[in-house]
Amino acid sequence: MELIKNPNLPFMSWRKYGFIFSSILVIISLLLIFLKGPKLGVDFAGGALVWVKFEKHLEVSDIRNSLTKIGQEQASIQKLAGTNEFVIRSVTKVDPDKFANDVIAQLQKDFADNPLDLRAKETVEPKISAELTRNTTIGVLVALFLMGIYIWFRFDFRFGVVSVLALFHNILIVIGALILTGREFTIVIVGALLTIVGYSINDTIVLSDRVRENRKKLRGIPFVDLINASINETFSRTILTGSFVIVTLFCLLFLGGPVIADFAFTLILGLIFGTYASTFVVCALATEWETRSPQKRK
Repeated sequence: MELIKNPNLPFMSWRKYGFIFSSILVIISLLLIFLKGPKLGVDFAGGALVWVKFEKHLEVSDIRNSLTKIGQEQASIQKLAGTNEFVIRSVTKVDPDKFANDVIAQLQKDFADNPLDLRAKETVEPKISAELTRNTTIGVLVALFLMGIYIWFRFDFRFGVVSVLALFHNILIVIGALILTGREFTIVIVGALLTIVGYSINDTIVLSDRVRENRKKLRGIPFVDLINASINETFSRTILTGSFVIVTLFCLLFLGGPVIADFAFTLILGLIFGTYASTFVVCALATEWETRSPQKRK
């Protein structure tokens, strides 16, 4: 199936606009990271999560009034749409297990005629959360490094370097968007970020593979034309694949419930910027590099 037959778009003549657009987004993301900082969830900041289901109808305000009696009115309370289920989170450095037990006891006391079912109780000690943060950071950096090494050996050094830069670009912009929208960083979000790394590099590999094939078929043409021809040949496949995945992710975002909404939101952003970066970061940087310092072709 071919969405657009024989496209012939001059992508690389637009690369300077791509550099400007990417630079603006990266700068905004860095400012958000350093000035505002990510909103860490229980997994990384330490604290407790209590997920309860009541038999009868209750509102968030009822739960908050109950928690006020034990001094926990600042806890995050989320009601799952269309249910009587509530997810209560609190980032606390002091005895998360006691917080969880106090919350459950107070809710049982205040709503004695409305039995609750404990669906989940999770507590993370501050020491564990610090180790998790460190290990997660190391894991993401190692994944980026190994991806770059793989691209280097499979294609060439330049594509390896610009691919890693593109991955940093994608991750930074997605983190900036998460901070801007006030979403919590949890272990689920880290899983989404690693998925973005995998998807982005897959798109880059498809494009890089076509560039390698065309180097043999289209000997002697300028590097810019070689890149443009390769992007145009994969353009229809990229749009089709991305569109189907995005439709699926939007279904998860709006129909999957709040538990996986953040995961779907992160993947949607990662998919959009991963697809964009394959052309306007990876190919654009490789073209700029080649223009300034041409390689000797065999």
